Amino acid sequence: MVKLNVYSPSGGQHVAYHSGVEIFGGEYVFGGGNTSYSGVTVQRPKIPPAGSGWTFYQTVEIAPCRYSRDDAMRQIQQLRAEFPASSYDLMARNCNHFAEALCQRLCAQGIPSWVNRLAGIGNAMRSAVGSAPTPAGPARAEGAGGPAAAGVVASSITDGDLTSQIDWKAAGVLNAVESEPTEALQTGSVTSEAGSPELLLLLPFISPVKLQKLVLGASSEAVPTSLRLFANNPNLDMDDAMTGAATQEFQDLCWTSGSDGLSTTLEVNFLKFQKLSFLAIYARGEDDGIISVCKLALIGRA
Repeated sequence: MVKLNVYSPSGGQHVAYHSGVEIFGGEYVFGGGNTSYSGVTVQRPKIPPAGSGWTFYQTVEIAPCRYSRDDAMRQIQQLRAEFPASSYDLMARNCNHFAEALCQRLCAQGIPSWVNRLAGIGNAMRSAVGSAPTPAGPARAEGAGGPAAAGVVASSITDGDLTSQIDWKAAGVLNAVESEPTEALQTGSVTSEAGSPELLLLLPFISPVKLQKLVLGASSEAVPTSLRLFANNPNLDMDDAMTGAATQEFQDLCWTSGSDGLSTTLEVNFLKFQKLSFLAIYARGEDDGIISVCKLALIGRA
């Protein structure tokens, strides 16, 4: 199901709305900036970026997606190229215009007219006075990360488990069956959708860290067989994580049995994970199965 997540300044009925399209565990949004790169990013569904001023209002189910997951990801990638950050315009080409285009692409249905009503009013007024749309100036693109992703927050130096340094409010897990996957990852386990054995963990840090080891736990029936790690890349989606250039990869993972289940410990290339403000972990298992992650420990220095 293609869903539209709508946000307002107060979390209730309002004149102005921001929106993102949720599909296959991720929410795709469009934001402006002074770059020719795409302004489309992926974030945890229903969680607006920290400091954005938006509050989740409601979810609108649009229609079933008419593509398989792989074909839908290709459609999204094509559309991303059509929405560079520099083309953002509050009235003529905003986040809601992107949501309309993506919904049309994925399910041949548009978004409700009330979501982008303010843009229609603004364009009518702009036409009346004869002024043309003006591209937005430099702005922070919408997406996961927050100040830690830019490496602007300092902290004291400590050694050990870095999970306490994760900004859990801005973290996300894509393709999980749990309704609150981030909370599930912290307190228990997360599991992939049946027949789609992959999970993408998106982990921003409160302040930059130095990663040395990664420890994962899993159930014996649903172990990941490979991992791909990405350093300081907060705008990944599942397709990017599966096919893009990873910072480090681990194939044919070796799992050991202990009192608390199966676990694997991986030594990362320390030089590649210095000044780490954002870590993405793509875990994949055997085709047509499921995978789970029931323990996560990041060892290093903060």
